[in-house]
Amino acid sequence: MFFFLSKLIWFFVQPLGLVLLALLLAVAGFLYGSRRVARRLVIALAVAFTAICVLPVGDLMILPLENRFRKEELPPVVDGIIVLGGAELNQLSGARGEPMLNDSGERLFAALDLARRFPDAQVVFSGGLGDPWNGVPAQSDIFRDAMLMAGLAESRLVLEGQARNTDENVLLLKQLLQPQSGQHWVLVTSAFHMPRAMALFRKAGWTVVPWPVDYRGLPPALLPRADLVDQMSVLNVAIHEWIGLVAYWATGRTAELFPKP
Repeated sequence: MFFFLSKLIWFFVQPLGLVLLALLLAVAGFLYGSRRVARRLVIALAVAFTAICVLPVGDLMILPLENRFRKEELPPVVDGIIVLGGAELNQLSGARGEPMLNDSGERLFAALDLARRFPDAQVVFSGGLGDPWNGVPAQSDIFRDAMLMAGLAESRLVLEGQARNTDENVLLLKQLLQPQSGQHWVLVTSAFHMPRAMALFRKAGWTVVPWPVDYRGLPPALLPRADLVDQMSVLNVAIHEWIGLVAYWATGRTAELFPKP
């Protein structure tokens, strides 16, 4: 229920979802209500949207998330390299018959680099959201194919292909791996996602070394980003992650609202 409810709420609270909702309300106002209120709503929407496009709102929101955890010194021995799903394009991979990645592809490159540096470590992946009835592979299948294409031995891979969100990533991986005291695990995920992931691993009593990658935020500048789509994308990611932190903490899935290193 939490998974489906979170997806439904996110559809309406994401920036473009709010714009769509405001436009629908404005149209309803013009047709059935007060045109004065509708005009004011359209003006407010235009001003807010312009401000978001011009001001570095997304960067200001995402930088605290990305800077919260830094890469730490790695132990001399690593038992496992944990990679969380999110870089895989499920539908396109199924349609094209080959692994395809999104802007978070650095997660896979980091996993390959760590696997080279620690040849005895397991490479563990968690991510599902597949749909075999419609030919959509799970994220774990895409990850496996990408790792094999890069030359990693399949015997080193441990794949979990049922998780739909970060909470399920941690719970299912803990059931699968049964981590023991004294083992050393490295966690690879996007830098903006690391605070929420670390909070969940801590709640599960599982100590991991953070290895953040896939940075999106830029130091605020006088001029806006030239690519407005990129600007909106950063804002979208930042809002999603802050909402995720609050939701997981409010529902008891994490014990910390904004975990510290």
